[in-house]
Parts: sequence; C-alpha cells; structure tokens
Amino acid sequence: MFYPLELPRPRQPLHGKRFGLIGAQQQESQDSRGNSSGKLWRLLLPYLKEYTASSSVHGIRYLADPKLKSFERIIWLLILVATSIGASIVYVDLSELYQSVRIQTTIKNTMYPIFVAPFPAIGICPRNRVNWYKLENEAPYHFLGPNISATQKELFVRFFTAASDSHLTRMREMSSFFSNATLAADLHRLDGLDVAAVIEYVHLECSDVFSACQWRGNPLNCCEIFELEFTESGPCWVFNSLLSPAMKQKAKESRYYPRRTPQYGEGTGLDVFMRLNKSLLRPNKRGVYLMIKQPQQWSDVVRHVPHESHTRVSMVPRLTTTDQRTRAVSPSVRRCIFADETDHPKYKNLPGFEYWFGNCRSKCHQEHVVNLCKCSPSVFFPVTDKDNFTVCKPSEFKCLYDYRHTFSEERHPLENEYVDNPYKESMICDCFISCTQLIFDRVFSTSSLDNNDTETEAGTMRLDIFYQSGWFIQYQSNMRFTFVELLASFGGIIGLFLGASLLSAFELVYYFTIGLYLYLHGQRKLDQQPPPVITIPFGQRKITPVKYLR
Repeated sequence: MFYPLELPRPRQPLHGKRFGLIGAQQQESQDSRGNSSGKLWRLLLPYLKEYTASSSVHGIRYLADPKLKSFERIIWLLILVATSIGASIVYVDLSELYQSVRIQTTIKNTMYPIFVAPFPAIGICPRNRVNWYKLENEAPYHFLGPNISATQKELFVRFFTAASDSHLTRMREMSSFFSNATLAADLHRLDGLDVAAVIEYVHLECSDVFSACQWRGNPLNCCEIFELEFTESGPCWVFNSLLSPAMKQKAKESRYYPRRTPQYGEGTGLDVFMRLNKSLLRPNKRGVYLMIKQPQQWSDVVRHVPHESHTRVSMVPRLTTTDQRTRAVSPSVRRCIFADETDHPKYKNLPGFEYWFGNCRSKCHQEHVVNLCKCSPSVFFPVTDKDNFTVCKPSEFKCLYDYRHTFSEERHPLENEYVDNPYKESMICDCFISCTQLIFDRVFSTSSLDNNDTETEAGTMRLDIFYQSGWFIQYQSNMRFTFVELLASFGGIIGLFLGASLLSAFELVYYFTIGLYLYLHGQRKLDQQPPPVITIPFGQRKITPVKYLR
C-alpha cells in the first residue's frame, strides 16, 4: 500500500518558481511579495557562486568556499581588495611614465669610426668676392649695353658693389647704397637684370682665390674640388657638396663620394692655401667667412676667419639615429621628423633637397622673406620651377633692406619664456631635427702665418680642417615604452598581484556578458515550462497527480 507522502516528488530547481503537488501557489505568493532586488539577488547568487568557484583569478574562489568560515572569507576579501588597489596604483604610475617619457636617447656606440660619416661640406666665402675691375669696366656694358649713360653706370656699380657682400642676416651692408635717396629712387631701372647672374659674372675666379689645396695630404686642383654655390651668405666656394646636378651624378657613379677620411689630426683633412692679389683687396673687406655644413645642406651659419693667419679647425662628429619603432608616436613627441613624413604640418624643406635641420631653417627664412617682400632673392635661396613666387628684382631689395632687423634675428617659439629679446621683430622658426642627424662640433685655433713655409706673398691665409679623433659617439633614440612593452608590464603586474592573465580578463567578460545572458535566458524558459507529469504504476492502474485549480 502506498501513502501520499511516499509518492516521488519532482526535484526542486535552484531558482525560479517552485511547483509540485503541494505548495505551488504558496511559493508563488511568497515570490510575489518579495521585492524586485531580492528576486534579482536570489536569481544571480547561484551564478556568482559558480563564477567564484571556477574563476582563474587567485583568491576569488575563497569568497564562496563553503568550507571556510565567515571571518576567513572576510580576510580573503580584504586581501583581494588590497592586491587590486596595489595593481591599480602600479599600473597608473607605469601608464603615466608611458605617456610622459616615451622617447629616450642612449649611447649606442662609443667607438664609431669616422670614415663611416661623410666629411662635411666646407664653404669658403671671401669678403672680397668681386673682381672690381670687371665690375666697373665690363659688367655695366655687358648687361646694360654699350650706350649706357654715366648715371646708369654709376647706379649699376654702386648697387652691385653693395649687393655683392650682403648676407640675408647682414642686409645692413647695403646701407651705403640705400642711404642715397637719389640712387634708391632710380633702382627700378635695373629691374630687368638677374641679380644672381650679375654677381656670378663679376665674382672672382677660382684661380683668383685659391693657391693650393690638399686632401688627406695629397695635392689636388682647387678648381676641380670647389664649386661656386649661392647660400644665405651669398656666393661661396664649396668643397664636398651634393647640391649641383654634376655632384649628384658623381655620387651615383662613385661609392666614395661624398669624400670620407679614416685619418685624424692636422693635415689629414682639407688643407687650403689662399692668396688674393693685393689689387683685388678693398678696405674693411679682409678675411673670409667659413661655413661647415652637410653635403646635402643649402646653407648654415658662417664664422669669420682673419686674413694672414693659419686657422686650424678641429671637428668632432656627433651622429644621432632614431629607431623606426618611434614612428608609433608623432614627430611632436619624438621631436624629430623622418624624411618621408612630408604630410606633417611642421615639415619644411627646400624643393628637391634632403630633409635636414639646416634646410628646414633655410625654408623658414625664405617663407619670411616671401611673406614680407612678396619675392625670393635668388642670390640667397634656390629657385625651382615649382615655386609660386617671383624672384626679387633689384628695386625689391629695398624691402629686404627695410626689414633688415627682422632678417638678422632668428628665434624659437619658446625662446620668449627664457630670453628677454630686445628685437621684437624677428624670424620665428620651429624646425624639427632630422631623425638621422649628423652635426660637427668644431674648435677654432688661429696663429700667425709663416710665409717662409708657404713660400707665398703676404695676404695669404691657410685653412686646415680635420677630425680631432678617429672615433666618435653614436647616439640612438628609442621608444622607452612601446605599447607591447606596456601590455607586457601590465600582464606582469596583474600576475604578481592577482595571479591573473589575459584569459582571466576574457573569462570575466564572458561570464558577465554572454554567460549571464544565456543563464537568464535559460531561467526564463524554465519558468515557462509546464510542471512535469509523474505517473506511478499501481499494478494494472496508473495514478496521475493533477494540479488542482481553483
């Protein structure tokens, strides 16, 4: 005989509405009386227990371990909170370091041989550049015609005498001409002339400047190794240049050009003897300007070298290269720019030139001249077919002279924070260095020239330019922290404090997104299912319990 209490009962689910033969309506009424937060907590509690029991993060499983007492669980909760806070503090500090100091420059090689770096281009700009006889007797008739008047000739001679020694930063040299209002008013009569062409015509020949040249102790023809180039300091004779088409072609054909030297010390580089005929000298125009620049560079600052002297220039190269991984940050962060980053707003370069810091400065100077005077002087800057400005005519040199104070000073945008500059009007240039930058630290020493040794007449000067040492330091700029290194450091921090990994993060995301959705969706389906029917055989009869409905 079977009693009702002995009948099998359906297994009660962990969550949801309970059902059975007795108490279905009572349980339902109790659930309806509970608040919504209580329902949600009872619904999620088993799921949270399942996550804590199976989580790969160390310490979480102890929070729901039934074998532990309550105070033990509280201790593990405090430990878990403390380690999480420690991991967060270390990560924030590492992240700030990643954002603030992303580039660092270190010494890559302390014994980098000097023959790896090309010898610099040496520009010699004589202060007496003009063949005065040719300027006064041939050039006026050559450019203006044989029937020019005395007034036209005087205008021509006076203007080009002043323009021949002018630099962009020394336009005050033309004050001798523009102080004469009559001459300045008539200057438009020369507007049909190309200033650079006239100055090149009256310029001293190579044989008028150089007496003898030696490269690495071997005598060479000076006129074969020096080229006449225009710079921001006017026309100069330049050695080891890569600007002219002929020299660019030479570099393609010869692997040894631009020239290099493996030796160091006096007489191992460029040794030049210069002798100017005394008839070519003019008062206050003695000596030369010396320019040391990159072979691919248009111009650089010059230094005056006195006449009748033996000047030694000892150089120490300094090479800084930049790792390609730094391309992950902007040029503003790494403070250098690669040659192919032409789309960056700070990229400035002369057309057809390789990007160097000096070429960016020259382009910046040219932009200031064009903005103020609406033209570019071909005697100071290169001229190409792609230019959208005109070449300055002689009458427009008056504008250059009027803004001489602006062109004589170059400032950095941040300079005002540190320097009280008396010149309010100046050229402001914010140029990034090239990410592969080679500069030359130089030391000048001058002594009197022994004419007995050189067997030359007075007025001669000697320039000896050489490397100070056979080795120099190579610097390397690298990313201090890349994103991969930051991620690896973060993984180490999480592993140290929490014993977790990247899979732990995916696990956490899965449990509270996809897993939680599937769990809730499954519970809703379970609630919607009808109660199961239990059939109990009694011999030949079957008893089927049925829920009584009111």
